[in-house]
Amino acid sequence: MQPVYINHIASIHPDGKRIESESGRYYLAACEPDYKAVIANPTLRRRMSRIVKMGVACGLQCLDDIRTEKIGAVITATGWGCLADTEKFLSSLIDNDERMINPTPFIQSTFNTIGAQIALIRQIHAYNMTYAHRGLSFESALTDALMRIDEGDEQVLLGSVDEITPASHAVQQRLGLLKGNITAGEGAHFFLLGKEPVNRYVPIISDVETFIGLHPADEVSKRITAFLDRNGLQSSHIDCLVTGKNGCAAQDAIYATLEEQLFPQAAHATFKESCGEYPTASAYALFRVAQDCIDGTHSGRIVLIYNHYQSVNHSLILIRKP
Repeated sequence: MQPVYINHIASIHPDGKRIESESGRYYLAACEPDYKAVIANPTLRRRMSRIVKMGVACGLQCLDDIRTEKIGAVITATGWGCLADTEKFLSSLIDNDERMINPTPFIQSTFNTIGAQIALIRQIHAYNMTYAHRGLSFESALTDALMRIDEGDEQVLLGSVDEITPASHAVQQRLGLLKGNITAGEGAHFFLLGKEPVNRYVPIISDVETFIGLHPADEVSKRITAFLDRNGLQSSHIDCLVTGKNGCAAQDAIYATLEEQLFPQAAHATFKESCGEYPTASAYALFRVAQDCIDGTHSGRIVLIYNHYQSVNHSLILIRKP
């Protein structure tokens, strides 16, 4: 598979903004922009839910003034989908005894709404796909994007978006998904990927891999070693290891083992303390690495992102600095 360049990036993410829930715990909420400046049509903007506005605005910011005829695909990812609209629709079903229901929240609650809205606004008549694969949603979309470029697309718009609501935060606590010191979060992140770089400073995505299951650290280490070997690398070649530590001792143990045993010489970085835990949080990790590379603040030339969601959905993303 040929190298793929991250030519433009955009992100709407938490910037220290905390919201306290009824249980006394807090979650990280995205710091949203002035949507009027990005989505000019007031009628269209009024019909959008919060997550749709967040995703569409982020995607439009990433596209900026790019000519749409050069975009070969719009690929989005979400783990939870449009939660607020789903809650609103279900509540109206109960309140109205399943009669005379407003269809708008149902229409806007479908997972592909964000990718479709971006395509409609910018008139992108191309391949449009949304992935909802739990903790591997973003990586599945990224894999598709890499394949599209490998098959001939000049540029692909790739993005992810997840939101959190007070109700979903309470449900996650009840289901035991926020064990220990895990802090829930949300965010939207978009990337304009291309087969050619716009300048000599843009980062390169070399490879991505996913696997599932409750694997011990030694099994994960073997998979990572095989992944690196496939790319002509050894663990000693990795300059920076970015992991998805989330504050839960049981879930973070595997990261600590890899840092000590497989990548003792590499710099170690984390990202969920800034964005919180959610199914597509790894997109924020890629945004951070890409931003550091573009700004010239990243010291390493080869970066590996390893993340797992609930110890079951594992992913590896390999980035090279030009």
